[in-house]
Amino acid sequence: MKQYSLPVIIKDGEAFSSEKISLNTNFYTENWIQEICFKNPELLPIEEIEPTFGGMIPICRELQTNSGYIDLIYINKFGFITIGECKLWRNPEARRKAVGQILDYAKDLSKWNYSKLEKECKKAGKYNKSLFSIIHEYYLDIEESDFIDNVQKNLHKGRFLLAIIGDGIRENMEELAEYIQRNGNLNFTLGLIELPIFKNPTDGTLIITPRILAKTKEIERVIFRVSNNQFEESTYHKTEEVKSQTISEKVFYERLLQAIGEQKTNEFQMFVENLSDQLNINPKLGRGQRLSLNLKSADDSLNFASLQENGEVWFYGIVNKTEEIGSKQIGIDYLNNLANLVTGNLDTSTKEWN
Repeated sequence: MKQYSLPVIIKDGEAFSSEKISLNTNFYTENWIQEICFKNPELLPIEEIEPTFGGMIPICRELQTNSGYIDLIYINKFGFITIGECKLWRNPEARRKAVGQILDYAKDLSKWNYSKLEKECKKAGKYNKSLFSIIHEYYLDIEESDFIDNVQKNLHKGRFLLAIIGDGIRENMEELAEYIQRNGNLNFTLGLIELPIFKNPTDGTLIITPRILAKTKEIERVIFRVSNNQFEESTYHKTEEVKSQTISEKVFYERLLQAIGEQKTNEFQMFVENLSDQLNINPKLGRGQRLSLNLKSADDSLNFASLQENGEVWFYGIVNKTEEIGSKQIGIDYLNNLANLVTGNLDTSTKEWN
């Protein structure tokens, strides 16, 4: 069964159904997908998979590793690396092969240091620019030493976003998760992105509607860790309870730790877990240049508070939201009670209710 319908184009009051483009042609090839994704990284909804990897900059295509050539390499200002693999699907075996291939690429890159990555990217991109100079063209506020350290750390930890990009991805995610678990992992997140392409019949314009079909959290039971360029496998027993976190969640707590210290960070984590277990209030990472953890109602309609990575706590229009559902006073009472808890007062002099 199709998971999408054809986009309808309205022009001068007249509706036209778009035409679904098959990528199984001589023109729309894997190379064509690569080029489109490289020149237009905003096509890939990366922030919806892992907010930490957002704002990525295309670095090179066809990066050579021991396991083969990586289709696409992106890096963002924080030194997080996205590996893109473009595939036109033919059969289930091709899908499983693509997953195994991108896992091998991740293992190869985790053995590299910053200098090796930069050298190979220059060779693949046929340029002499440093990685930092490429990123600095887009982000003038970054420091070279910080950028290099971040890239090096992410390589060492194997913190990658692995994006498999295709035309008609279909996969049972339980089977895919089992496959990944059998093959171990580093600290990566895997995302499957489909790029359905349609044509406007009136002028031939192409319309691309990217969709995230699935994303995995890190599978914690089997972990490959890198020590002195050697892989060490550690396995958790089934009886152990392991709290799985995405890379972005881990990065958020790392930055929070630097801002407010270990004790307060641990206390906050326990507080969030209690909210989730006892009141069904769920933590959800926000998207943007700065990470935040939003405490959301079960139906995602209310945001009770937003903790920023620097330790600040923000309240996004809670009064306006409760007013929408029928009671402005509930939101006002909520903020007053919060102020009382910290022996403060509710101040609405700067911007009301926010």
